[in-house]
Amino acid sequence: MLVKTAGIVLKNSKFNENDSLLVIFTRKMGKISAVAKGARNPKSVLLAGIQPFCYSDFVLYKGKSLYTVSQCDTKQSFYKLREDLDRLTYASYLLELVGAEISEGSTNNRLFNLLGKTLLLMSNPDIELKTVLRAFELKFLYYSGYTPHLSSCVNCNSNQQSGWRFSNKEGGILCSDCHNVDYKAVKISDHTLKLARYLLFKDINEVQKLKISDFLNNELSKVLKEYILVHINKQSFKSLDLIEKI
Repeated sequence: MLVKTAGIVLKNSKFNENDSLLVIFTRKMGKISAVAKGARNPKSVLLAGIQPFCYSDFVLYKGKSLYTVSQCDTKQSFYKLREDLDRLTYASYLLELVGAEISEGSTNNRLFNLLGKTLLLMSNPDIELKTVLRAFELKFLYYSGYTPHLSSCVNCNSNQQSGWRFSNKEGGILCSDCHNVDYKAVKISDHTLKLARYLLFKDINEVQKLKISDFLNNELSKVLKEYILVHINKQSFKSLDLIEKI
């Protein structure tokens, strides 16, 4: 059976001497594994469209356990991501994040569109990279069904103005009267909380040039990283570990 679908390549690894094994986030089928036969040959017609980050139109043959790439038409390679180490590493983080959440047979078109849009934005050297990353993380959580509760206390629904803590266990913010619900909840400043609310619901194209302070970025990044790791059941992200070592 042949299947035609758009897809973004999340991973490309060696399958054998001549072939590559791809992990592709497809629009029609969610995450799939597919063999690209002969793709390790520098003259392969598939080579351009099967690299990580590539957004391509695929024609796939469904085998017993794996798909096979019959055709591949590159729509966007996002080549500029490879020209800057920071952008390359952070873009790799996005692929790692999406790959950890999406399962085979489960489509998520909103997340698919968000990933493509964000990779395109990150290819532009004029954007505020860290702002775009924080916006992506928040929208990733929203589209994956893990949206943190940020509008009021997740325990009592209080709308106090300050003194908030963020609880991974409870899935949102706790007011000062409810801190004892989770003693591991971490402080989150009012400004960081307001930023998170703004980025969550604003179109990512509209925030691409919004400059945020290192303090706000670092605090929000730490909160989101721990929350994401808990909810997608991962210990760490290899790409982020690399950034921290550079």
